[in-house]
Amino acid sequence: MLRSYTIFTIYGIAIRVHPTFGILLLWVIFHWGVQSGGGLNGLVFGFTLMIALFAFVVLHELGHSLMAMEYGVRVHDITLLPIGGVVRLDHVPDGGRREAMIALAGPAVNVAIAAAMFPVVLAYGAARSYGSVDDYVHSLNEVGFGGLLISLFFVNITLVIFNLIPAFPMDGGRILRAVTSTFVGRERATRFAVVVGQLIAVAIAVVGILAGDYLLPLMALFVIVAAHGEWRAVHMESALRRLRVGQFALWDRGGISPDKLLRQAHGGQPKDIAVTDGGHVVGMLWRRQLTEALTAGKSEVPIADVMDPIVITVDLNDSVYDVQHLMRETGRWAVPVVEEGFYRGIFTTDRFGHVYRSVNGQTFTAKAQRALVSRLAEFRGNRTRASRDWWRRLRA
Repeated sequence: MLRSYTIFTIYGIAIRVHPTFGILLLWVIFHWGVQSGGGLNGLVFGFTLMIALFAFVVLHELGHSLMAMEYGVRVHDITLLPIGGVVRLDHVPDGGRREAMIALAGPAVNVAIAAAMFPVVLAYGAARSYGSVDDYVHSLNEVGFGGLLISLFFVNITLVIFNLIPAFPMDGGRILRAVTSTFVGRERATRFAVVVGQLIAVAIAVVGILAGDYLLPLMALFVIVAAHGEWRAVHMESALRRLRVGQFALWDRGGISPDKLLRQAHGGQPKDIAVTDGGHVVGMLWRRQLTEALTAGKSEVPIADVMDPIVITVDLNDSVYDVQHLMRETGRWAVPVVEEGFYRGIFTTDRFGHVYRSVNGQTFTAKAQRALVSRLAEFRGNRTRASRDWWRRLRA
């Protein structure tokens, strides 16, 4: 996959450019420098128009980003592509209203820009004695200030209309999903919005082919691929919400006491270990800390002197999705799993590979869900027997 490059950062959000953006540069050179016969002036006009266009696109995406940040959603970056911009959020917040507000924030920025430009455009038209909308439309082909002004005004109007088309993953498609999710749930709403979006994309592609505008089929292909990717992501998210982390936790026989020595924690291969006292988690001994301490000759040091005392635990009935989000937010690659406050096992980032394989291998029909419940019950039974054995050895 081609790597995007950061060009600047604003509000802590990296603005990145994808290498395929070069396709648009070639198109500007061809259209404004060669096809239109504008020469150097045409090239300068084309590049100015393109830079201004993507400045508006960045502002549009910043509208989404700042609204998302208001709802506590982390924004990773904004990537500029030949067909527009893509904002990468940490997650889409639950609740139709919040998603709708984030989706509406982008077009609202373009509406505000168009409203601010409208008096200037009218003043320019009055100075040129324009008497109809057609006069303004004809000015779009002018290489000069007037053509640039009117083009940018229409660009903002076009961005609003285009993004509000109910074709997922456009803003209109997200609004459609947000509204629909209040009635049928997020997963079904996503499926519905994706189908509607792909049907509209096919219609756009047909119109583009019939009209000889081959940019429209390219945009339609992007919509179809992006919509499918969004559906897969939401399907995965829904599956992870149904799975309990206890089903995938690793039982490691009760952790290790903080009074033990570091050499007793090695066990032949360094690993992340929960430190427990009386069955309760009191810290974490990370394998990096263990390896560094042993290398420094501290094998006789108590674990309590080296362990991380910050305790972050999850309940065995927490969903895998919530645990994944917690681990990402806290930067932890392993979390102890507890039941009623007592340590039962550990869940690590390595386990996500097993979780994803389990998700992709199941359709999550009613029968599959019953099987998962059965597997969890079996896990809890095995865990309980192992817990009794461990406590019996501890008392001995």
